Amino acid sequence: MRTLLLSAVFMLMMSRVAVGAPPSLVLVQYHYTTNSLTVTRGPGQTQTIELAPLDIRKRFEANAEQFYTLFAGLYGEGYTLQNSSEIGSASSNTLTVNYVFVKP
Repeated sequence: MRTLLLSAVFMLMMSRVAVGAPPSLVLVQYHYTTNSLTVTRGPGQTQTIELAPLDIRKRFEANAEQFYTLFAGLYGEGYTLQNSSEIGSASSNTLTVNYVFVKP
């Protein structure tokens, strides 16, 4: 009887692990054409961050600081960078860089 009870408990524990919640994701997209960031945590939770125009070199520093603030905030919330990818090219004004952050 005890073996049967332990088997039931272990089976229940195994099923709880399999039904665990998926990891929390944040998608950050950098759009070269509009020089902006789009940050989404899911449907209805999207924000756009406008960056300084790229015509003056000094503004590169301000943009880098905005990236730093955003990424440091995500790391502070427990997210880690899982993947990044580029689509398009800067020379053709179609570059989009995707950053996927995951919180286990």
